[in-house]
Amino acid sequence: MKDLSLLTWKEIKSLDKEKSIVFVVLAPIEEHGLCLPLATDLLEGLHWSRGAMARVEAALDAECCYLPPFPVAAASVTGFYGSIHFTMKTTYDVARGILESLCCMDFMHIIVIASHADPQHQIAVEKAVRKVNRRYGTRAMAPMGPIFMGAGVAQAEPVRRMQQEHADDYHAGWVETSCMLDIDRSSVRDGYRQLPDSEIFGRDMIFRKRQEQAMGVYGHIGSPQYATAELGKLLNENCIASLCEAVVCFYKRSGYQRYAKYPLYAILPLHIGFLGMAGKVRRRSPEKRRQGA
Repeated sequence: MKDLSLLTWKEIKSLDKEKSIVFVVLAPIEEHGLCLPLATDLLEGLHWSRGAMARVEAALDAECCYLPPFPVAAASVTGFYGSIHFTMKTTYDVARGILESLCCMDFMHIIVIASHADPQHQIAVEKAVRKVNRRYGTRAMAPMGPIFMGAGVAQAEPVRRMQQEHADDYHAGWVETSCMLDIDRSSVRDGYRQLPDSEIFGRDMIFRKRQEQAMGVYGHIGSPQYATAELGKLLNENCIASLCEAVVCFYKRSGYQRYAKYPLYAILPLHIGFLGMAGKVRRRSPEKRRQGA
């Protein structure tokens, strides 16, 4: 594995681009309830990409490269304290700029790890991938959206059971808290087992106001109290295995298509964030927050 940012331009130029796979993590700095750090999505993306790179190099005659993570992402709920979000258009521009730069360096296999499940983020990243692929040929893929929605390796039985018993766990609930307990226990604040459940139906996740109501004063959507490091290990393992499978298929350009299309991309109302004022990030100053604005 090579960190491209630590190489010189000439060293990058000398790499065998046909056998190089570049990983790019694109995720936000955003609130994750009372028990998880703002960098949760970035830390998850880094963990999953590092795990996948090790397996990919063991499976292929290829070398994995990576860039430092980019803390840029779009989100539907943008006014919660602690979050630094960008518009879909900005996220698209950043993703496209990164991808085009790598294409101009002649890299042929680029994997965007969009480790933030919000549909606005996934759509913005995929739109950038599609644009670049139309211009340069198929060189990039963003598999996390499909993986989040069930593509890839089947989950272990304990995880499937939890998904049935405590479904609709979308943000800083038992899923992400478990992942972080496995990745870095010290980053999870004590007291997560005392946090109340916050419920929402999956179909309501596309509505900002309903998300905000579910988050309430805590900032999570789901059930963090049921998180365990054991579940986190299974979840992380599944994500790494699915990502590895997606990358190997993409490298061979065979059977990767199910990882290349985000299912919610076809819902046109979710693209509204690209339209002027509709896509404006709603930030609230501390004064407005105190006033309940």
